Amino acid sequence: MKSRHFLIPALMAGLLAGCAQVPPDAGQTPHDPHEAFNRHMWAFNDALDRAVLKPVAKGYVAVTNEPVRDAVSNAVDNLGEPDNAVNNLLQGKGKAGVESTFRFLVNSTFGIAGLFDVASWIGMERRPEDFGQTLAVWGAGEGSYWVLPFLGPTTTRDVWRYPVGWSLDPATYLYWDEDWWLGAAHTAVEVVDGRARLLEVEDQVRGATMDEYIAVREAYLSMRRNAVRDGEVSEEEELGGLTPLNFEE
Repeated sequence: MKSRHFLIPALMAGLLAGCAQVPPDAGQTPHDPHEAFNRHMWAFNDALDRAVLKPVAKGYVAVTNEPVRDAVSNAVDNLGEPDNAVNNLLQGKGKAGVESTFRFLVNSTFGIAGLFDVASWIGMERRPEDFGQTLAVWGAGEGSYWVLPFLGPTTTRDVWRYPVGWSLDPATYLYWDEDWWLGAAHTAVEVVDGRARLLEVEDQVRGATMDEYIAVREAYLSMRRNAVRDGEVSEEEELGGLTPLNFEE
């Protein structure tokens, strides 16, 4: 039975790949040499999102009120605090690392498993960092842009944030010896919560761009470069990272 579960997404990807529109000059952008592959993965992820994730996220928003959604988002963010703490410390940000640690302790206890962001109420700000940013601080290059099935945009450097983040997530060990469906349910909650947060933003992007793939690629790369520098990105870097649109046929 397991082989069938792995085979179905692969078949879907193969069928949807034919829907991707790959321009003849694909792969010539220096930071996106795998554009042809990436556009196929983009088509797959986009089709999956439109068919499943977006409708589920809209349903979730429709049947819950804002305080409930905020509580879920707080709990999800709280489980990311150990990852924030470790990566802040690895980047030499001792104060931020300690603050992230105390945020996790305070919200996990007084915040009732993170449902309430008590730490922010008492002045401890959330300082998100991941291993991709840590590698950048250590001098690792950005590498190539990739679009991964299900996971979406990343780079050769940023992809390492996934296994490290998984290893530092308390939920990984909370459900380690439990039935698989408990971990699956937790993952589903995280995915739906994350997708619901994007509902307002996506309509603005889709309605204001000629090529969604390029828009998302440039937005992602700009966001990550901005995060690495803690918001201190020069104008030259921003302009240099943009890919001009081709208005010719």
